[in-house]
Amino acid sequence: MGNKIDQLYFKTFDQIKNEKYDYIVIGGGAYGTSFSHRMLEQKPDARILILEKGDYLIPDHIQNLPPAYIDLNTTTGVRPWVFEGPNNLNFMPQIPFVGGRALYWNAWVPQPDSTELIDWPEKAIANLRDEWYASGEFIGRRYSLATPGNDNLSLANLMRDRLFSGLKDIDGVTPQGNPFNLDSPMAIGHGQPAEGFAKFSPIPTLIESVQRFPNLAVSVSSEVVRLIADGRTVTSIETVAGTLDCKGANVILACNTLEAGFILSRSFPSNPLYGKNLCGHIRSFLPVRIPAQDVPALTDGLQVTGYYVPGESPDGRLFHVHVSVVHNPHPSDSLEVLYKVLPDASTPEAVETYQDPNYVVIMLHTMGEILGTRSADSPNYVGLTTQGENLVHMTMQPSDEKFWSFMDQVSYQTINVLAANAPVEYQHTTDDGKIVWKSVPPKSIRNSGMVHEAGTLWMGTDPSSSVTDTSGKMHNFDNVFALGSMTFPRPGSFNPTLTGIAQAFALAKYIAK
Repeated sequence: MGNKIDQLYFKTFDQIKNEKYDYIVIGGGAYGTSFSHRMLEQKPDARILILEKGDYLIPDHIQNLPPAYIDLNTTTGVRPWVFEGPNNLNFMPQIPFVGGRALYWNAWVPQPDSTELIDWPEKAIANLRDEWYASGEFIGRRYSLATPGNDNLSLANLMRDRLFSGLKDIDGVTPQGNPFNLDSPMAIGHGQPAEGFAKFSPIPTLIESVQRFPNLAVSVSSEVVRLIADGRTVTSIETVAGTLDCKGANVILACNTLEAGFILSRSFPSNPLYGKNLCGHIRSFLPVRIPAQDVPALTDGLQVTGYYVPGESPDGRLFHVHVSVVHNPHPSDSLEVLYKVLPDASTPEAVETYQDPNYVVIMLHTMGEILGTRSADSPNYVGLTTQGENLVHMTMQPSDEKFWSFMDQVSYQTINVLAANAPVEYQHTTDDGKIVWKSVPPKSIRNSGMVHEAGTLWMGTDPSSSVTDTSGKMHNFDNVFALGSMTFPRPGSFNPTLTGIAQAFALAKYIAK
């Protein structure tokens, strides 16, 4: 039999363990791929190794493949940790394959302004200013879900106007000077034509780079266990496949935020700050439908449109509402396009929500900050159990419950604005998993899966009260850098992917100089 794809493009640990590299990147997802791509643009001869814990699963984002693959979304995740916290909460699973969570993400990519980067050092904000455009181009950032088969202009205009004129009736949302500011930015894939649509995945970029640059190597099934240091230098990396001599390389932590905390807790247990300040997003989902006959903007074709509404609660926590609106008059003909463009196509049941031509379906996904504390006594943290297992510890404070109730209230206010007095039916799920629609709201719209975990290696200017500096370099080491939301002092409300990629680009530029 011929070689498998992972054998053609990637390497085993034994194939790379004796080589010398300039950069060893831990994690083959969006951030590791972005850093490597940008570094090779600036220094084509840079020797880069990516250590990926998993192996190869699929060649692209799941929604760029046929709908038959949708079940992978709920069958490939893992939670390699012990969770201590409320029984109804846990962080969403990791995806232990090349590409990571970017294989399945919804591709919302808002760009936060400085008012949303709360507690970020000014220098760290400045580092991103020259990278926003380049990182947006890299992932194909654009503001429309329109594509052949989804001519959504009339529905998009109607719902945008309703939302803009009704912002005053939704508590805490940020005023907007232009209704088009509400159009949701999406990552539709690098190099897509204007009329095309494909959600960004790091896999095609990674494969292209591996083929173009023989000095880039990706070692699969090479999960990192711990870092080993001599003074201020990490000198070797222990993986499940063996120990790698760094040979002077810079080490880039581009893995999951929780995973970075586990690695550092195992590597340097005496440091009281590593893994603390765990924070992220709590979420509410509210799917509703209104009769198609009460929506004047409908056509005889599929219309899918999306909006992004940011805001701030009275206690200063950031939140946002993702809004998807769909009318699907010919379900049997439009499944492929619907599945491709839906922001929330996570399960067959989610796609089934949009199959009745007699209704317009509005899906609200409201999320906001659950906070840690930037200190050794943070109530939310990652670390190790007494048996050495990975540990995630979360608490729900009364202030968290109050904020979540506020977000739920915002969700219902937003529905009232969009429905514009049309009769509303709410989605319910029966005990046996069936979807039914009722005129009364469900008992709860809260989701048990926290997302966008952040903060475990937060940045700051003071080494005694932060883990990394404004470039992402760890204070205690001269050759270890961190990327993405693990460095965020607090999560903000935005999807962190665009910001993490901008950080990756900025770090590549910084190190290359």
